[in-house]
Amino acid sequence: MVEAGDRIRVAFDAHVIGRRRTGNERYAADLASALAARPDVDLLAYVDRGARWPATSAAPTSAAPTSAAPPLRELRFPWPQVRIAVELPYRAWRDGADLLHVQYVRPPYSRTPVATAIHDLSFEDLPDAFPGPMRMRLRLTVRHAVRRSAVILVLSRFTRDRLVARYGVDPSRVHVAPPGVSSVWSGPLAPGAAEALRALVLPPTFVLAVGGLHPRKNMPRLIRAVAEARRRGAGDLSLVLAGADGWRIGEVDAAIAEADGGAWVRRLGYVSDEVLAALYRAARVVAYPSLYEGFGLPVLEALASGAVVVASSTTSVPEAAGDAALLVDPTDTAAIADTLARAATDEPLRERLSSAGPIHAARFTWAASAEATVAAYRWALAC
Repeated sequence: MVEAGDRIRVAFDAHVIGRRRTGNERYAADLASALAARPDVDLLAYVDRGARWPATSAAPTSAAPTSAAPPLRELRFPWPQVRIAVELPYRAWRDGADLLHVQYVRPPYSRTPVATAIHDLSFEDLPDAFPGPMRMRLRLTVRHAVRRSAVILVLSRFTRDRLVARYGVDPSRVHVAPPGVSSVWSGPLAPGAAEALRALVLPPTFVLAVGGLHPRKNMPRLIRAVAEARRRGAGDLSLVLAGADGWRIGEVDAAIAEADGGAWVRRLGYVSDEVLAALYRAARVVAYPSLYEGFGLPVLEALASGAVVVASSTTSVPEAAGDAALLVDPTDTAAIADTLARAATDEPLRERLSSAGPIHAARFTWAASAEATVAAYRWALAC
């Protein structure tokens, strides 16, 4: 039994480290590092064999100074059927953990209480954006996690409300712990980042879109909106897509061809955080017209970088953007085009947004996220 004030030993599933899972990997790396920096948490991070902890995690703050990687424990089995069902719960119990922290998928059986982080319910609310087998798997595993976990962690009030409405879960079991933003986005660029950016030979004026090219990211509509903004006098505005290809990538290809965008759309694929930080600062506008998000971490990263941001007005994105970005209906191509044109050409507006972004983003720290997460742990262990 963990008493109030006792140090909590946490087994943290960090298998996503090194797998380029973008938002999920960033959550695991930065939150685990912030938790490990706390005197009241004894954290063990379970990673794949040979995984290296990201050097950009655990941004320094007054509340949580920069730390080295948390103590790592290598997982023997890369297959989720074995890792989730057997290895993680066994290792957590053997290592004397008070609690096991996972993302989305809870082991079917665990002697150790489980905290499950569920970042969004897009597979329930936007089902056509997922292949059928993936959608069914997520529905089964997340519903199991919601029923059996000692506590559920979410990043936004929006996701908390959707969980309660969709699954009828007791609201007291769902704890909101918004993410933080690392100093990699607001501090000096990493050595070599500027040179790497120049090597990409990007157009001088571009809209940047960040994230895997998944249907819910709304890239075909953004491509059409940039084409319309160009026609409306926004200048020689190009579009740069930074993110790995996803399901239904053919729809992105078709939108580029339809808009005759071969000369002004650039697809970079996955880029490192160091290069992404340079891209945020070089972009004329950062666009994030996602159809569905559980938070929208790239919005916060772009704001911390001082970028001018145009983002979706729906789901959780306004919680990430606050009043430091221009929000627009992500289903309205004409409205996206108009807003991009304003953001690219209205200098007083650009100056106001560029100043507001870092101030807003500074309110979100991984130290605060860790504080809320530990409060959820203690709530679960006290029940």
